[in-house]
Amino acid sequence: MEFQSIIYRTTVNKYKYLIALIAAFNFLLTPIHIALSGFNPAYVVVVNYTIIILSSALIASRKRDKFITCLIGLLTLLAIWLEFSYDNSNLIVINRLVFSFLLFGGFFTMLIRQLLIIKIINLQFILGPLLGFLYLGIIGGILFEAIHLMDANSLHLTEGYSGYSFYYFSFISITTVGYGDITPLTASAQSLTLVLNVIGQFYLAIVIGVFVGKYINTK
Repeated sequence: MEFQSIIYRTTVNKYKYLIALIAAFNFLLTPIHIALSGFNPAYVVVVNYTIIILSSALIASRKRDKFITCLIGLLTLLAIWLEFSYDNSNLIVINRLVFSFLLFGGFFTMLIRQLLIIKIINLQFILGPLLGFLYLGIIGGILFEAIHLMDANSLHLTEGYSGYSFYYFSFISITTVGYGDITPLTASAQSLTLVLNVIGQFYLAIVIGVFVGKYINTK
């Protein structure tokens, strides 16, 4: 049993970034899951949130980090459940946004910290930056939703928008695509958009620079 446990931990540690990356992509496909499954949106959101929390918790290498991640993850799931039960409670929404920001901010910080100490080019180093980019987009979506909660006129949104629209606009911002279907109207929304534009470009430039540097060092 002990040998099997060692094999399991070794395998999970080797593919933890791949598992977390698949879970993050799965999280971004939540609207498609809702449309195809026909299930209650609350169930789909909670299931996908649970998957990304459990998979991203694999990134934590220290017991304290794992405990904190699981605790914040549970609080986030609780807030989501309560939000679907009490639609008009801003207090619950605020708690969900705060916990979500802390959760994905923690994931992003742990990921970057681990990538900086990797000395060789391997699967983790290749998938890690992509996972970090997804976390960055999710964090931006949380911040846009928070700004919209404070001022409903902060963004020009398409008709029939949902909470997913904020994450969509976040990724549009960090990639500087700019389709124009959603636009920032207030100074706070415009400032966040600019910050994400800059961070997105610097993130890609820094990751490419670090990747090339480590590749040259291995040669």
